[in-house]
Order: sequence, then C-alpha cells, then structure tokens
Amino acid sequence: MPNYCMKTIGIVGLGRMGSGMCNNLSRKGYQVLGYDVNPDSYNRCHVIPVEISQMAEQADVIILSLPTGAEVKQALEKLKGFKGTIVDTTTLSVDETLQILDQISFCLDYFTCRLERGPKEANEGTLALYCGGDRQTYEKLSPLLSDLGEHVYLGSHVQATMVKLLGNIIGTVMVVLNGEISSIMRSIGLDPELAARALSMGGANNAQLFRLVWQVRGEHQESFSLDLAQHVVEMAIESSKRYGVKYLPLTELANGLMITAKSLGFGRKDVSEVSKLMDLINSTRKEVEKK
Repeated sequence: MPNYCMKTIGIVGLGRMGSGMCNNLSRKGYQVLGYDVNPDSYNRCHVIPVEISQMAEQADVIILSLPTGAEVKQALEKLKGFKGTIVDTTTLSVDETLQILDQISFCLDYFTCRLERGPKEANEGTLALYCGGDRQTYEKLSPLLSDLGEHVYLGSHVQATMVKLLGNIIGTVMVVLNGEISSIMRSIGLDPELAARALSMGGANNAQLFRLVWQVRGEHQESFSLDLAQHVVEMAIESSKRYGVKYLPLTELANGLMITAKSLGFGRKDVSEVSKLMDLINSTRKEVEKK
C-alpha cells in the first residue's frame, strides 16, 4: 500500500524497466503518472500519460528511468521547480553522476537509486536497489523503495553508483564465462536445466545460470541487450580509472569479446547472446581441424 504522503508517483522513461515499475506500483495502489518521448510506450504499462511539467505539479516523487545521463540532464532542467523528491534509477558513470550533482546544486531533492535485475523483476516488485544520497531522504523513501524491491543504503551518490557498476562487471564477466561453458555443455549433450541445477549446488553457483540455460539452448529472451551491457561495462572501466585502478584484465577481455559479438550483429535481445561468438569460433575451429 502506498505511503499516505507518497500516493502519486511520476515515472520519466517508460522503457523495459520504467514500464515494469509503472505496472508494479499501479497494482499496489499508487497513482502513476508517466512520460516518454515515444508515444507507443504508454501502451505497455498502466499509467496516466502527462507532460513533465504536469508531472512536476502533481507528483509526490518522480522516478527517472532513462537511457543515459544526457536524458537525465534534460529531464532535470524541466523539473527545476519540483518540490518533491527525484529518485534517479538511470545507470550512470561516476563522471555523469558528479556532473548531475553539480547541475542540481541545492535546488532539487535528488536521490540515487541504481537498479539490478531486469524487466521481469521490475514488473514483480523484486528489484535490487542500490541507494545513495541523504540518509534522511532514504528513510523517507523506504516504504516506496520496499514496494519496488530489496534496497540497501550504501552511502554517497558515488558509492551507490560504483556498486552498481561493479555489479555489472561481475555479472557480465560471468555471462561471458557461461557462454564458454555453454559450448562444452551442448557438445556433450547435457540437459541445460539439470546441469544448471547441479552447478547451483556447488561453488559454480551464480546469478547468471538462468542465462546459461538460454545459451545452451540458443534461445535468448528479450531482457538486457548486449549493446547496453557493453556500454555499462565501458562506463565501469572508465569510472574505475578515475580512482587509479587501471588494470582490469578480465573485464577488458570480456569487454573486447562483447564488442566483437556486437560487430557481428549479436545481442539485440540479450547480453547472453555473446555465446554465439563462442559457438562461431568453436565451429570454425572444428572445420579447420577437419581440413
């Protein structure tokens, strides 16, 4: 149930994550206002379509769920007079975060809330939320955050941002590794569901095993595109360098493989399609061996 002082929620950006949050909050009794540059986005969620200026007048909290920092900056310009709290769930680099904090100065109540998991969890209200900013704002938002998923307060805006980026590094490297494993599993005829279950019982357990099943089967669902995953890993690498950490060999290798897979047209549905590159390479090797 919505908190009495946060009944009306605005969401700017109705992509996969934004529309999922819309549907979840609507089911839980919130009045949800939505804005997106693409009019077709309104068809995928339960939302009252409004312009950003109208949203600023009516909403108690506005959630930003946008593609990049550029769109966040544009939205914040239009929200200058907003008296409520802005919750930014957009995946940003550290540099973008600092630029935005400088832009808003003290004129807006701005809170960082980076998201983990995907559109399915956004729709179910089972997201992971990495929070940063003012502690009192976090406490005030806690009921709303609980309706979105599991949340943890990490400290500053930058600290929450970096934890999100580190999570992307770990998750993406694991997806690439699982892509290698999928080629082996398929070649020996392993049942992907049973194998994933077995792996989850030991030290190989990881949050990306559901994608391993997709990779073995070659059936990839629409979730988190390879293009977006590679973009976020690139941001993570650059943000790490900002703090003097310049040698990230596994991350750089995974990034390079994703770039190659993208260049071949793989990954429009999901990052797990990086396994298609492994399949292509291994198939080529077999042909070479036969020759």
